[in-house]
Amino acid sequence: MRVAIVGAGISGLAAARALGERDVEVVVLEKARRPGGRLATAELAGGARADIGAQFFTARSARFEAAVGDWVDEGLAHVWCRGFNGDQDGHPRYAVAGGMRRLAEALARGVRVELSTHVTAVTPSADGWTVSWPQAHGHGAGALSAHAVLLTAPREQSAALVAPLPVPGCEYSATAALALELDGPPRIAAPGGERTDPQSGWSWVADNVAKGASERPSTTLHSTAEVGRAALGRPGEELLAELIVAAGPWIAGREVLDARLHRWRYATPKTIDPAPFIELAPGLFVAGDAFAGPRVEGAFLSGRAVADQLGAA
Repeated sequence: MRVAIVGAGISGLAAARALGERDVEVVVLEKARRPGGRLATAELAGGARADIGAQFFTARSARFEAAVGDWVDEGLAHVWCRGFNGDQDGHPRYAVAGGMRRLAEALARGVRVELSTHVTAVTPSADGWTVSWPQAHGHGAGALSAHAVLLTAPREQSAALVAPLPVPGCEYSATAALALELDGPPRIAAPGGERTDPQSGWSWVADNVAKGASERPSTTLHSTAEVGRAALGRPGEELLAELIVAAGPWIAGREVLDARLHRWRYATPKTIDPAPFIELAPGLFVAGDAFAGPRVEGAFLSGRAVADQLGAA
């Protein structure tokens, strides 16, 4: 059996690794130049790193706890803290040494991942499905036949690949993520992460040194959904300058050595499907964080659930 997985975020990579352990042939197709999706870490000019997507993860299920335990044993993940803004609820928040993208890179090892491959259509074929893509980013056009296909992109994007097959809709909140390299630590209270007053335009700020993502001072700020939505249509340079000013209370007078802005159109699903995935047609699946939960754990479990079904076939 050959399985094609569209998207090398944690849902797609979790499914790929589980299928590979069952000796299923897997090909992961990713439009970006690196794996990870929202497990994203920016590399700044002076050597600092900053997580710009998922900031941490928790483990509430036995299955994910087992996976996280392996990552901790490998020195990949560590307990960052057990709550923010003085609220210690007892649940560990895990961060990744060197940034969240390192987790995606670790999961991608040993998996066939075709990067810079922007899939545009998934169509039925005699043996299952054909996944195709045009020439782009220096890569030629191509197509891949597979007995089964797993789509892990946000639902709106997945729906465009399989039209006219209907994909249940899901709305997402947008977020503007600002990463700043500074000449000293930002003004963020221990443990180095804060949920902020939405009136500031920000929902979250983090010290990437405190969480172990960077060895050089840097901070990440995530906008509110309202600001994130408005940011989608704004010129980049103008928006970046405006957001740096708005970050002033946490920069604390430090010099900004480098700045990066990333606009996440599909940052967080507004509604969660209680099922772990959808099978649109025999051998055609949709999974991701809009199913089992809008967190790293939910996306991981959603991908693994599809792998369980395919591995048992």
